[in-house]
Amino acid sequence: MNQRRHVLLKPRILISRSPESSGLYEAAVEKAGGEALSFHCPDPEMDFDGLILAGGGDVDPSEFGESDLGSREIDLPRDKVELALVNRCVCENKPILGICRGHQVVNIALGGNIYQDLSPALLEVHAQTSEGKNRTHPVRLSIMTMLGDLYGQEILVNSSHHQANRQFGQGLYATAWDAVGVVEAMQHGSLPIWTVQFHPEQMTGTNGEPDGQKIFDFFLEQCRKFTDK
Repeated sequence: MNQRRHVLLKPRILISRSPESSGLYEAAVEKAGGEALSFHCPDPEMDFDGLILAGGGDVDPSEFGESDLGSREIDLPRDKVELALVNRCVCENKPILGICRGHQVVNIALGGNIYQDLSPALLEVHAQTSEGKNRTHPVRLSIMTMLGDLYGQEILVNSSHHQANRQFGQGLYATAWDAVGVVEAMQHGSLPIWTVQFHPEQMTGTNGEPDGQKIFDFFLEQCRKFTDK
């Protein structure tokens, strides 16, 4: 494929989101040169070039073989759709970007599990404030990974979650950690899968904050490679 055709490609990115999504994921995809297909509970068989699993409520613990130990705002239809979408992407080698809830969905779909409710001490760092604002904290990044290549060895991230990945799904490995070892990002050893616990769609690159758009730009470039084939 010639260079002009490569530039003109506009990958179709399926965004699986909560009904309350604010539109920031879609804006980031379009800014990166993609076409955003955004739905709550999308059809797992629809046509797309890459998948973004957005933030939202918790996954039903039965999906990873546990009883409810503090999970909240469970959306059973969304769980079923997103787990099916991950399995389809794995089978078809389609790129996936998991964000917050999506970071956990990917892990569960590949056989991992999660901490259903972080301890009160950890929630002081990770949960929203009483005013509903996200907290921020630094995370350490592994070199020669997506995040390490984009941001170096450390990045300041936002935080709004009370769960975290525990045992890793097949083929996944951690690429970012907070100060006490909570896993803040993962990627797959052989498949085009990347996940982050934080919200890059909210990171504007202003007032000393990192630019989360870099993650969407990277993901869209990976999706273009697959649309070239």
